[in-house]
Amino acid sequence: MTDAKEMTMLRLAVSISLAMMIPARSAHAAATSPGGARVVPQDSEARKNPNSAAAGGDEVPERVTKEHWAYAGVAELQERYGAGKALHPEACSKIELVEAFIDALGKVAEEFKRRGAANIRRDDMDSIRSLIVALEDELFGRDAYLTLRISIERLLALVEPPVPVYRYKLGVDGFARAEGARSFRMRDLSYSPGHDEGGGTYRVKPFAYWHPNDRWDVHAEGQAYGFARGGEDHAGKASLYQGFAEFRIPNGDLPGVNWAALKAGRQEFIYGSGFILGSDTFFDGLSFDAARLRVQPRSNITLDLLSGQYATPFSGGIKGNLSGAYLTYHPADDSSIEGYFLRDRGAEERQAGERLDNLGIRINSAIGIFEAEYEAVLQRGKAFNADTGELDGIRAAGGHVDLTGQFRLFGRDNAIFMGVAAGTGDAADANKEFRNPNNDSSLMGDMHVVGDLSGIDVGDHHASGMQIYTLGWGIDLSRKLNLTATGRKFAATSVEDGFSRQIGLETDVTLTYSPNKDYTVIAGYDHFFPGKFFSDSSGSRKDVDYVFAMLVFNYDWTRRKR
Repeated sequence: MTDAKEMTMLRLAVSISLAMMIPARSAHAAATSPGGARVVPQDSEARKNPNSAAAGGDEVPERVTKEHWAYAGVAELQERYGAGKALHPEACSKIELVEAFIDALGKVAEEFKRRGAANIRRDDMDSIRSLIVALEDELFGRDAYLTLRISIERLLALVEPPVPVYRYKLGVDGFARAEGARSFRMRDLSYSPGHDEGGGTYRVKPFAYWHPNDRWDVHAEGQAYGFARGGEDHAGKASLYQGFAEFRIPNGDLPGVNWAALKAGRQEFIYGSGFILGSDTFFDGLSFDAARLRVQPRSNITLDLLSGQYATPFSGGIKGNLSGAYLTYHPADDSSIEGYFLRDRGAEERQAGERLDNLGIRINSAIGIFEAEYEAVLQRGKAFNADTGELDGIRAAGGHVDLTGQFRLFGRDNAIFMGVAAGTGDAADANKEFRNPNNDSSLMGDMHVVGDLSGIDVGDHHASGMQIYTLGWGIDLSRKLNLTATGRKFAATSVEDGFSRQIGLETDVTLTYSPNKDYTVIAGYDHFFPGKFFSDSSGSRKDVDYVFAMLVFNYDWTRRKR
């Protein structure tokens, strides 16, 4: 589902990912196209053509000859998609190359919008990636490219390159956020009529990546995180957030595909839209001391086997381990079918034998201008009963269905999105309550009055299981400014006798300003209208207000290869 915050994070993620050459997508286990182009080993290509990217032609000169890889790449795109600005047959200036490339991108974007990604060749996507990186400074200074940028990034996000195409990368990313609330305690995200507070949150992550060859990838990333809310300061914590090495075994019969890839060390696990397993990006993140084995028998099939421990101090007090398997099948570039099993033994206070098993299926597909997502999860497991001293069985289920459409209206790019999410609940039996982690899923909205689908506590009373109905709309007011408005209705599955199931209505309005690829400014105002359950539980239905201003940044220094 794509609401204001998710649309913003998608823009940021694809911008960062183009620099890293690892496109953002709803699951990091993206597979290459079944019809993927042949990838020539770097050393071989360098010997054949001294003007190739592999030979170290990292820079595009001011005068570009027809033998140069960048000239050849643009010329091929022009020939294939019928672009209008022809290059000089022997050589051209760098400015002329940029103009021809932007013209070709326009034709590619038109083909993508009209017929989908299936008609865009994989080798064309690879060529576009390399050209964007090489001509980055010139492109970001031109309005014509910025107009096309989101469409092109969405196309590139459909297929992940088999390996990063940089040698090393140093940088820092993160955010700084100022925020305030009325009738709400931000420290523990709880309803508090008449209580007003302000605060701030920061997250800074310096990172270093090293990619010496196509078999090895080394990643180190620290994190400093802290906040001050409601007169209470949280001492900032600094620690290793990610630090891993990954070894790949290329598949010689399927160029661009790895038979296997083993990643070991501290790492994030991000799958799907973060419904069950995400990285809590709006707060302090989530990582694991773990190993992940990725097996790819075919270019469109990926199986991940993973196991690890929750990594402190950024786990929210949760300790224990997580293990499981995640299978992804791509019948086409713009669709996927995913199945997974995850056994979660993590808890703040875990008793021996406790576990939560998640068996899920997720389907993504494109239908005209719309993108559809469906996910359903069955939960089983064991939970400790303090009254009996025994383990009780867990039986619950939940899921969501989302639809996002993109179109142009009155000369502007627009998006409309709608969705339904629900989880089982029983006010008399917590083990029938669906539990998805409070990892900043966009399903719940910006305010986190309702943090997850398990339910909500108001005073001494609990509403079990959530039903969430979402409707939203976004528009690009300019190439750098986006406005998004979203409404969410919350209802409970089960409540105490005599209590209303109506939880409330949340409205979110967000402005996103992206002047360049290095930083984005986000400002939002959210309002929550409490339903009758709040007056039944606390005697008050005082509205909740939340306002924030946020700077998100990413600066990097990279030595790239192609």
